[in-house]
Amino acid sequence: MAIMRTTSHWIHAGPVAVISLALAALTGCTPPPASDSPDPADVARDGISAYLAREAREITDRAVAESAGREAWESVREQRLTELKDMLGLGFEREKTPLNAQIRGRIERPGYVVEKIAFESMPKVYVTANLYLPTSSDGPVPGVIYVCGHAYSPHGAKTSYQRHGHTLALHGYAAMVLDPVQIAETAGLHHGVLNQEMYEWYTRAYTPAGFEVWNAIRALDYLETRPEVNSERVAMTGRSGGAAMSWFTAAVEPRIKVVIPIMGIGTYAVSVPDNTQRRHCDCMYPVNFRMHDLIHLGSLIAPRPLFTAHGRLDPLFPVAGYEEFESAMTALYDSYSVPDHFRNLVVESGHEDSDELRSEAVRWLDRWLMQREPREIDTEFDEIDAAELAVFGGHPPEDAQNYRVHELFIPPPKPLEWTSMAEWTSRREERLGALRESVLHSIPFDADAPPTRPGTLVPPGEFEPIAFDYGGQVPVEALLRISDDADGPALVHVAMPGEDPESVQRLLRNISRFGRNPLLVVFPPGTGSGTWTKSEWKMLLRNAMHTGRTVDTIRIGSVLAAIRVLRNRIGDDREVAVSGIGPAAGWALYTAAMDESISHAILVRAPASHVEGPILLGALRYVDLPDVAVLVAPRRLTFYGGMPPQYARTREIYEGLGVGNRISVSMSIGAALNGQFGHGYSIGL
Repeated sequence: MAIMRTTSHWIHAGPVAVISLALAALTGCTPPPASDSPDPADVARDGISAYLAREAREITDRAVAESAGREAWESVREQRLTELKDMLGLGFEREKTPLNAQIRGRIERPGYVVEKIAFESMPKVYVTANLYLPTSSDGPVPGVIYVCGHAYSPHGAKTSYQRHGHTLALHGYAAMVLDPVQIAETAGLHHGVLNQEMYEWYTRAYTPAGFEVWNAIRALDYLETRPEVNSERVAMTGRSGGAAMSWFTAAVEPRIKVVIPIMGIGTYAVSVPDNTQRRHCDCMYPVNFRMHDLIHLGSLIAPRPLFTAHGRLDPLFPVAGYEEFESAMTALYDSYSVPDHFRNLVVESGHEDSDELRSEAVRWLDRWLMQREPREIDTEFDEIDAAELAVFGGHPPEDAQNYRVHELFIPPPKPLEWTSMAEWTSRREERLGALRESVLHSIPFDADAPPTRPGTLVPPGEFEPIAFDYGGQVPVEALLRISDDADGPALVHVAMPGEDPESVQRLLRNISRFGRNPLLVVFPPGTGSGTWTKSEWKMLLRNAMHTGRTVDTIRIGSVLAAIRVLRNRIGDDREVAVSGIGPAAGWALYTAAMDESISHAILVRAPASHVEGPILLGALRYVDLPDVAVLVAPRRLTFYGGMPPQYARTREIYEGLGVGNRISVSMSIGAALNGQFGHGYSIGL
């Protein structure tokens, strides 16, 4: 039997289709030919993809304009720096706790030594590293932090990148090679969204890039304690994932004087339509709720010396992307009158390291940290056995909290509290403003109703199929029923993935026993007959993140647009309620919170926390779902069938506001919609 997709975001074909195919195979019959009509799922996917590509182009174009010259860039630099820190999770006041550094071993080699270092970047969060120190120096030498890419070793990725430590130390640099959190001697994660079902990372606005940057910042703090290192002359370099960390760290940390990211840049205008995210780890990007482009990273580094290198055959970073970046940086560095501070080298290779790139990196360091002329670089070295380089020797501390970093790095939101109605009103407006400006900023709240056209859904009963485009490109299907003698509040029901017109009709059929309410059933992208495979949904989700939104942001925006469509039909005077089941209850709840013209939210099997959904960039920095429900107050809030215990505090606040009678549990959507909140009625068949 086929697997049924039942998560809140995607759904497989139903078992009836599977059984039909099985019977056809057994009997030798062939299924009927496919319809010539396009698959609704493909139409929705392609519409969102085109919409995201357009938005990505706008983001890149804005970055190019901002970095066009020194004057333009300096006018926004501080704001963009603050925003980048925020996106990386570095905008909070974060204490630099004791490093508790340990030197757990020492390996002597001709011309240098290797120290096995551990320090705590946060309490009980251990960073493992190898520090390569030249032994022939008369005084402090320039330091280099080398951040590793994704090369697996049970003894840490640092062992796979030791060639860089050897070469740097032999040429007079103190090189600290850091393990990344996922490929270290203590377990941590880089792939929460990519393949480990931790979609709340986006809702927390947590990226492992932020934690890796924090580790690099603490590594800088450690190097400042070492008398062998000239802490006024520190550079940072790495390839692939290490290039990303070099970009992010140098952009936010002025102590990094020279930067050499190898194979790790482009523009969203190129990467989103090329869907390069499918090849990348979650650590490669900030959670882009401030809608930056990667061009901003280079601009924040300017005018410090910046050397980048790319492989023309590298599928992870397309040529058009790094060429656009190179063009922007060339113009910006020219405007600072330091054109020689920027260089981009393109080699005829794929996504791979080489002796040539290592040599060119050392020459760049020589020029800007040692002020010396180009020299021959010796790239030969004798590799040290990986086990010898391990810091903990296969026995990391049992109290290590690295596996919980994604929970610890971003502080949870503070619950809404109040002591007076005036304070409540102020706090409520503050949270609504934060959600509008920082989480749902891509939704055009003040837009006119989009034009409608005949829809493609097969309507049950007296429904009229209609459709419209959200954002001008994302198709949204809906079913509308307004009788000639319509009476009572209108209901907008938000369909969840897998919910079809017939199932909606069954859910809402008893409404007619209580009133003649206008009904609009809206099928946001990826619901109804247009459901996606999980891989398709995740592809859209990760590309949407690059443009400052998620699939659920688009869905909430499409529901708000549907409400404007309905009001064009029924006028502005009639009350409108909104309902939804499961994940759609979350979309409906946000719709009611953000659109104060909604008089009533009816939630069926509402998710208890944002950890279950909806996935909205950074929402958990401000609210969890019970506090979103509080934002509906003093309007009516109904839980169909039962209220999750996590919403008990929502009820307490309703009661504290003197509107406790407006939050209730009902056994009938029709009764609740029409103002019957007791249980002294017959629901009927």
